[in-house]
This record gives sequence, structure tokens and C-alpha cells, in this order.
Amino acid sequence: MISVNNILQDINTGDKFRVLWLSQDNKITFVIKLDTNDFPFKMSLDEIKEQLEDGILIVAADDLSAYQLSEHDLPEQSRAFRDSLWEQLGGLLSSEPEIYDRAIRGKLIKEVLGKTGMSKNTVYKHIKRYWQRGKNKNALLPDFSNLGGPGIKKKSDQKLGRPQKYGDSAGKYIDNATEKIFEASVKRYYHTRQEHTFKAAYEAMVKEYFSKEIADSHGKTKRELLPPDQIPTINQFRYWYGKKYSINETLRARKGDVTYNLSYRSITGKSDTKLMGPGSKYQIDATVGDIYLVSRFNRADIIGRPILYFVIDAFSRMVTGLHVGLEGPSWTGAMMALANAASDKVKFCAGYGIEITEADWPCHHIPDAILGDRGEMESKLVESLINSLGVRIENAPPYRADMKGIVEQYFHTINTTVTAFLPGHVKPDMSQRGGHDYRLDAKLDLQQFTKIIVECALYHNNEHLLDSFERNEDMIRDDVPSIPIKLWEWGISNRSGLLRSFTEDVVKLCLLPTAKASVTAKGIRYKNIYYLCDFAVRENWFEKARSKGSFRVDISYDPRDMSQIYLRNTGNAAYEICFLADWQEKYSGKYLDEIIYLQESEKMEKQEYSPKKLQARINLSAKIDEIIAEATEQAKQTSMPKSKAKRTGNIRANREREKEELRRKEAFRLNDTDVPAVESNSDLQADDNDLLYLDLIKKNAEERKHD
Repeated sequence: MISVNNILQDINTGDKFRVLWLSQDNKITFVIKLDTNDFPFKMSLDEIKEQLEDGILIVAADDLSAYQLSEHDLPEQSRAFRDSLWEQLGGLLSSEPEIYDRAIRGKLIKEVLGKTGMSKNTVYKHIKRYWQRGKNKNALLPDFSNLGGPGIKKKSDQKLGRPQKYGDSAGKYIDNATEKIFEASVKRYYHTRQEHTFKAAYEAMVKEYFSKEIADSHGKTKRELLPPDQIPTINQFRYWYGKKYSINETLRARKGDVTYNLSYRSITGKSDTKLMGPGSKYQIDATVGDIYLVSRFNRADIIGRPILYFVIDAFSRMVTGLHVGLEGPSWTGAMMALANAASDKVKFCAGYGIEITEADWPCHHIPDAILGDRGEMESKLVESLINSLGVRIENAPPYRADMKGIVEQYFHTINTTVTAFLPGHVKPDMSQRGGHDYRLDAKLDLQQFTKIIVECALYHNNEHLLDSFERNEDMIRDDVPSIPIKLWEWGISNRSGLLRSFTEDVVKLCLLPTAKASVTAKGIRYKNIYYLCDFAVRENWFEKARSKGSFRVDISYDPRDMSQIYLRNTGNAAYEICFLADWQEKYSGKYLDEIIYLQESEKMEKQEYSPKKLQARINLSAKIDEIIAEATEQAKQTSMPKSKAKRTGNIRANREREKEELRRKEAFRLNDTDVPAVESNSDLQADDNDLLYLDLIKKNAEERKHD
């Protein structure tokens, strides 16, 4: 709503206008442009409102210097001047809106001129200053800039301040030109990420602006300072800087906004303030574990450092969900942690051989709000979480880990008190020359490390006493200890109402990662893993893929166990379960990250063996060429070359003779160590006598057969 004395600023030109008067029907207003010699002019209020809505105009802050003046601080002469003007011009100034009409204003001013004897220009100067400076009595003071008071700069043509105690010069007079030099020097030398000292910035300023180059007797140039009374002292520079900049402006300029907000801003609140109870807000974040792990496929292979995701209830500090994997911080990891937060923890722990009861970890809910990072929580995939489960998403600004202080503190605890004592822990001296390579100490695989993290979460929830937790009056009255499980139970009994439970199937469909798989003749393929499905068999998918080519289908999967995947959008059923093909059992119970690592390792091995394989094939080809050359040479040495008809006409007879010869030479003879050498093909000659010999052999064979 527009009011009298509002300052309106045009964002395009920067011009400012003060609202002087509003009509009773809120149709018309008179405004005056500030810092000019212009008269007031009429504007439509509807036009102003439209420009405010469009962002062309904004309501700017008023200059408060006129309102900070105390009557006690005003010189008697200034007060008398003001009161005299007010008595002479008061009637004129109160004649609204007639005073804003040009024709009527001229008549009113003529009357004032006749009574006061002032000139027209003097009257115009005073009434314009009255309008521009807020339509108050103090606006008629001689000049605000020449008056004293807090934050009001005094004007003088001589150096102000106490005299110099030591030395002849107390510095120079700081005029507007010198202040501009100060401003430029601060931006160039002090408000930088190099974080130069204030003294260094002062010396750089003196060198650049208060010295000159001169040539000595040898023609060499050097810089010589100006006379002392033309050089500002460091105290003058510091005094000016202290008036110009506040401590937070200094820190922001030298440290940057990100570092200032993270490490230097005031700490006046806590991240669990105004939370109603358990489930009001979950905090989620990821970190890289300070430990190296090995592969379950081959424990000699080091697979790198794991990514840890934790979900923590901000009210009770309960670890409500977690996920350990190898894929960098991503939507997949965040959704797995949230799915774990909404799942049955008894069943989850049983998968790692840990027996618990429902009371040990009673967290299987979806919260009202989730505070996370912009990376994961600004993904398009988060829409299913918002629309299907009704969760409100809050994102911390970039580089503001302090806004998720609860989960960040838990990361610190895990890395300093747990992983620090595990084999393969990363130590600071690993990168130093001669330092021990702690990666070689890795012993734990992903499954074993996850089991350790689960045990840590159980300890934190049920045994850990929170040192810095601020209990409220109700907690103190009920004698609730600062242990997460106790705070959770107390909140459920006294404050709860925001936790919601969903079936495991609903959570999986909404939170599990989705992807596209290919239907092939061998099965449903995802990440080069093949699955079979009763639904696919009934629909003859594999036959269709073999005859018409592969096609794509929608799936969901649990990267913690790739033993099965889930077909989506299959008709009446919400999903269909697909199981590993029999010949893919090596992937049963394995993490997707482990499978990908194995596949990449196998590709690497094949790539490394490729030169050896090529060399072996070249050697084989060379040996084959040698045999072909030998056979070609033997063919040339045949004593009686035959015609084409003879060579091709006796193929069957030649085959039978060769077969009988092979039988004779390859026949097994027990206790016979004399095995006749195989004759060379070149010693065998086929002629007419040989045909008669073969006929006799056939006849004898027939007789033996019927004997």
C-alpha cells in the first residue's frame, strides 16, 4: 500500500521519487523527484501500483539522517533559522493539494513574498527541500551535511582530528578525491581473497597514489614519496575504513560469502528449533568413508572408498536410515537411504546377521519434511517422493553444510571414532613421501563394513548420551535422558503426529531407482545381468525379441541386492518380480556396485590380455602358412601327375583306402609298444592294382561280418 513519504525507485534509471500527497479516493498522487530541482508532478495511483507489480518500481528505504537529529545537538542558530522559516512558510506548505498546482502555487507564493520579503528563488529552494527531505520541520534546517551527530560527516577545508603528538606532519586533509583513492585501494589491495594485511594495503596505496617517479644522476628511475603533509597517515586510512565498512562487510569481502556464512556468521539458532516431534524433519547427507574396501569376488582386489548416506531425525537425533555403496553422492544413494528409513529394521538387520527387536530400532516411517542437498533433492525424480508420499523437500544453500549440522556431526563421529580403527583407514601421512600406503591394509568388504555401520547406528540410537542436546522444559520435567531412543519414544508419546507408515511395496515403487532394461532372446538384460520372469514367459517376450529384435521395458531395482529386479507397468499388477537366470548365479546377493566393479575388472583383464592374444593368433597363422607351404611343395614333387578326370574320379576309392590305412595304424594293441610309424601321404599311390586290393579287403570284411 502506498503512503505519504514513501520513496519509490525506478529500477531501470535509479531515479527516486517521494510521495507527497494522496487523494481521498486513492486515484491521484503528487510526487517529487529527489536530488533534482524539479517541481512535484501528478501521477495515477493505478499506474504506480501496476509498475510496482511489474517490478518497474520498488519501495526504497528512506534517508534517516533527518530523523536522527536531536534538539539537544542542534546549534541554537540552526534551531532559530528553522523555526523562523517554519513560521513564515508553514501556511504555504500546509496548503495541499493547491500548492502542487502550478497556477495556484504562483499566487500563494506571491502572498508569502509580500509578507516575508524573501526572494522567489529562496522560497522555491526551501519548499523543494521541505518536500524532498520528508515534509518535516527539520527539513528546513540550513544543511544536514554540515551538522554534527552520529554518522554525520563534518565538512571542513582543513584536517580534522587531534594534532600529531610526534613528528611535524599529522597527515593530509581528507577530501572527496582522497576518499575515492581510499575506496579504490581497499577494493584492489584489501578486499581480496589474497587477504593482504591492512598495513600492506596502505603501503601499496601510498606507492601508487602518493609517490612519483624521478630520475637520479645515473639516469635510473626510482619512486619518491610526496611531502608528508600530502600523504594520509595509516591512522587516517584506518579511521576512514572503520566508518565506511562494518566487520561483516570486511569478512564477506576477504573470505567470500560462502566461507563467511559457514565459518564467521553469528550463531543464534539451532537446527532443531520449533520442531514438533519425531518426523517433523529428517536430515539427509552423504560423505566418503575414510577407509578402503576389498571385493567379495576377489579379496585381493581393492575397490576404493565407500559412500555413506545417513538419515537422521532432527528432533530426537535417531538414525532412521542409512545406505553404504560405491556410487558417488547421487539420487540413487539418497533414495536407498530414504527407503531404508521407511523399511522394517528387524528384517534389514537380519540380512546382515544381526538380531534385534522392533523396540531396538522402531523407525519405519516417512517424515513430514526432508532437508538435503540441492544436488540430490533438486532432481526430477524427487517428484514421486513429493507427489506420492506427500513429503516436503527443503534444500540447503550450496556450501552450507552447517544447516545440516546434526547429520554432519554424526559423519564426524563415524570417521573419527569408528573407521579410524579399521584396517584400510586413510591416515594423513599416506600422501607424504615414504609414507605407508594404507590402502594395502584393506581387509573389509562392502557387506562387512555395512554391518559395522549398522552396529554403530544401533549403539548411537540406544546407548549414546548426547552431550550438547538442549532438552526443553517438558523433557526436563519428565526426566527424559538425552539418548536418541528415549527422546524418540517421548516424542511419540507427547509430540508425535507427523510420522507416516507405508507398505514396503509402496516405498519401493516410489523410492527405488528406476531404469530401462532390454528384453533379449536370452532374458531381460540390465547392466549385462540377465533375468527371467514368469510374466515375460507367458507373454512370449523372449521369442519376440529373437524374431523381431530386443525392446525396452521399465524396471526398478535394489542396488544392495541384485538377485532380483521388478518389472513396472505390466498391466493389472503393480510390478512383476524377475529372478537371476541360472547361469548368472554368481551375482546372487551382490551389490550393484560390486557387480559393476567385477565387470570393469574383467574388461580390464581382457584389454590387458589383448596384445598376448593378438601375438598368439599371429603365431598360429604363421604355423598354418608353414604347413601350407610344405604341402604345396610336396604337391609339386608328385612323380606321376594325373589328369583332372583321374584325380576327381576315384575320390571314394581313395577315401576308403585311406580309412583302412588309418584303422590299421590307429588300432589299439594291448602290451604292444611297437607302434608302426605313420607313413607320409606321399608314399601312398592309387592305381588299378590298388583297386583290386581294396575289393579283396571289402570281400573279406563282408565274410567276417556274416560269419
